[in-house]
Amino acid sequence: MIRSQPLRPAGARRPLAALVVALILLLACSGGAGALPAGPLRLVWWTDVGFPTPFAVSTLGPGGVVRLSLLYDTLVWKDHTGVIPWLAESWRISGDGRRWTFTLRPDVVWHDGRPLTARDVQFTFEYYRPHPFVWVDTSVVAEVTTDGPRTVTFVLREPFAPFLEDIAGIIPVVPAHVWEGVAEPRKAQGVGMATGSGPYRLAEYRPGTGEYRLEANHRYFRGRPRFEEIQYTVIPAERQLLAIQSGQSDVAMADTYDVVRAFSGHPYLRTWQSEPLSVARLLFNTERPPFDQRAARQSVAYGINRTQLATLVTRGPGVPGSPGIVPPTDRWHNPRIRAYPYDPSKARSLVAQAGLTSLAFELLASPSPVVPVVQEMLRRAGIEVSVRTVDARTRAALVAEGKYQAALTFHIGAGGDPDYLRRWLGGGEANLFGQSAGFTHPEFRRLAAGQARTLDQAARRASVHRMQEILADELPTLALYYRRFYWVYDSRKFIPTATAGGLMNGIPLIENKLAFLGR
Repeated sequence: MIRSQPLRPAGARRPLAALVVALILLLACSGGAGALPAGPLRLVWWTDVGFPTPFAVSTLGPGGVVRLSLLYDTLVWKDHTGVIPWLAESWRISGDGRRWTFTLRPDVVWHDGRPLTARDVQFTFEYYRPHPFVWVDTSVVAEVTTDGPRTVTFVLREPFAPFLEDIAGIIPVVPAHVWEGVAEPRKAQGVGMATGSGPYRLAEYRPGTGEYRLEANHRYFRGRPRFEEIQYTVIPAERQLLAIQSGQSDVAMADTYDVVRAFSGHPYLRTWQSEPLSVARLLFNTERPPFDQRAARQSVAYGINRTQLATLVTRGPGVPGSPGIVPPTDRWHNPRIRAYPYDPSKARSLVAQAGLTSLAFELLASPSPVVPVVQEMLRRAGIEVSVRTVDARTRAALVAEGKYQAALTFHIGAGGDPDYLRRWLGGGEANLFGQSAGFTHPEFRRLAAGQARTLDQAARRASVHRMQEILADELPTLALYYRRFYWVYDSRKFIPTATAGGLMNGIPLIENKLAFLGR
């Protein structure tokens, strides 16, 4: 049986990963990394995220919106306990859930020294109507009014349960005096256009190379920034561990547990792991054969040993995917949904039930150790998979156009408010990696819209649980496993801080601005 035959992910990255770990161990044991130089904090990402304004930043993953959070502020923010006051020192909600009134702090100024007032907040949301913020839809806001320089009230078109976390906690407030009269904000890319109120100001951006230089905002209302300068550089994911070892960076990211073992006992490099908020999942095109038949989708679910897959590719305590998408570690998870335990015989019988003599399909995917493992597992269940390898951006575009049978995607966001089920399956998700074809199931769509309007937590939980049951039965997508991000950091310079449910709408990155402020 397959359980007795451990599988190993094939591919070129495996030898490289082994080499990286060996070098890490060698350098750690010899102390060869030496002391990191004093000076700016050097952070890394894997791609250029565009010019850092709410109108021009990239949505190819969360790197762009997280970088914005160092330059701009939101009404509320999150720490390890959940939502906390930020630009707003207090707020209240009307009984019908349609009016939110915030009282702003009195001591906030923009990078250019001008005061941030309720008028700026009002302007921000009015400006986002014709010029939408790229990461979050604000159309639920019908009107914004002010009452003096510190009081601002939002009138919503209908109650919106995720408002505090997913809008007040994500939307960057922009200065009216900078953006008034700007007709094409996407094209406005001078350094001064990135004026915000955040702990850092943009000093330099080099398009193409993805290099950013941020300088400390010494007038920041939450205290003096810890670093005088932050530098971002682009380093491919597979080279980041070598970069931190060689002193090229102060932080590196990995998605496999073996880095924890590799750096255990290192004199100053430490590891920090996120919650499992990133998901690897299969997208089925339910409009095209063979996955227009539910039995075909379910046969794939029975043919993949998700527990074994999670352990193999994360090289540690992996978290297998839930057919209802919400991770089992999340308080919104429904534990009573259909589970699809690994059963190759059941997979074969479902293929026959679908009226097929055999099941074969093309998988759209970027290079990943997951691909050969899934291929081999399904082959043993009698399902043949051919792989079409494309880069991540191309894969996202083909999925959006419906030009695929099945696709493999990895993305963040499986945390925070559960409204992501509506966005991912019903449309409206900004993250290109999280988008999938609209799921047209009538009851799911009704529940998805209803849970967002429901302020009663028990009633909302019942709806979200039922949505997971439908997803598990219909399987428009199959969560394979959840990923933690493992961060290696130079503890002499930087200490990460935990964020409940991830930054903003479930982003497991370490750039919580609280970690960049003096304590």
